[in-house]
Amino acid sequence: MDTVREVAEEGKRLIDRAWLGELTREEAVHRFVQVGDGLVCAVTAGEIIDDGVRWLDTNAARLRVLAWCAVLEIPLFGGFAVLAYILDDYSTCALSVGLLLALQVLHRKLLPHPVPRRRW
Repeated sequence: MDTVREVAEEGKRLIDRAWLGELTREEAVHRFVQVGDGLVCAVTAGEIIDDGVRWLDTNAARLRVLAWCAVLEIPLFGGFAVLAYILDDYSTCALSVGLLLALQVLHRKLLPHPVPRRRW
């Protein structure tokens, strides 16, 4: 089972490198077949690489926005809520906490969706 996990992790690395342009598609497929050592044939490796690169292409902007929001919103709105609570402005505190909760729910809805598989 460890061999399958290692092949899957290397496949993820190869997909990332192919998406970043460090490897061509053919190089990524060739290396994936070599790492698989009989577990993955060339056609399947090509489909896996293509699907992974397609998924990263479609969700890159969404993932980037979600990452920045996740980094910024909790300190920002949490800081506003704590500051408003210290200053006894409970309506602003409630508004900050409400906005923070609404953004958390919105992030759940904005999570990337899997790319539909190609139909033969």
